[in-house]
Amino acid sequence: MSRPAISIPAAFVPLVAGVAALGLFLTGNGHAEVSAPAATPPVIKSANDPTKPVPGGVRWFGRMHNDYVNQCKTRKFDVVFLGDSITQMWPGDHFGKNFGKFNAVNFGIGGDRAENVLWRMENGELQGTEQKVTVLLIGTNNQGMNTAEEVAIGVAAVVKKLQANCPKTKILLLGIFPSAGTALEKTKTINSITAKLDDGKMVRYLDVGPKFLDAEGKIQPGILRDAVHLQRKGYDIWAEAILPLLTEMLGQ
Repeated sequence: MSRPAISIPAAFVPLVAGVAALGLFLTGNGHAEVSAPAATPPVIKSANDPTKPVPGGVRWFGRMHNDYVNQCKTRKFDVVFLGDSITQMWPGDHFGKNFGKFNAVNFGIGGDRAENVLWRMENGELQGTEQKVTVLLIGTNNQGMNTAEEVAIGVAAVVKKLQANCPKTKILLLGIFPSAGTALEKTKTINSITAKLDDGKMVRYLDVGPKFLDAEGKIQPGILRDAVHLQRKGYDIWAEAILPLLTEMLGQ
């Protein structure tokens, strides 16, 4: 079965890979599409396809997904944080202090990759909801399974799905944070590509990662609790970094 085409903003295309290699062509609406004709190599060459929706494999995935679906049906919220364990692990008191005034909810699930978030949105999460802004941080867990270009394509697919489910919602797209488990250059490459998704209006991109680094480009002490996850200091920096842009996007 052939993979469905993925629409990617034209400015995003040159950084993903060569036009010939990816089989890219421009459509009449100024966007580029990735096609995979039988005669051309597929865009995703790794065994893991970040554009193919699949449920997460962790034991808590189903329980948390069902809870989020229920919240989408029973309550109103203005801001959604969507992502993996880095999002899920926001300290509750800290999240409320910084974002409670925005009527925000946390829809993070540990272990999630781009393809798991796609599955969640195809199965009841954020379908027809009316939040004003979705704060998206995804792709960290794809880095060990996909090339930088493939991770960026997966992130773009999530952005496209969010726009399809909630066309009036603005997206605050965050660059992947630096971690001890992935070479910083790979993370930077992914972020340099996904930054091109920023259209200045409905999608805004922000890279918080540099604020976690010291003058030598190394992760500052006290930021990480392990190879990937943040300590409270890291969440302090995250909150401080996004609050001005989030406030602007909310029109406040």
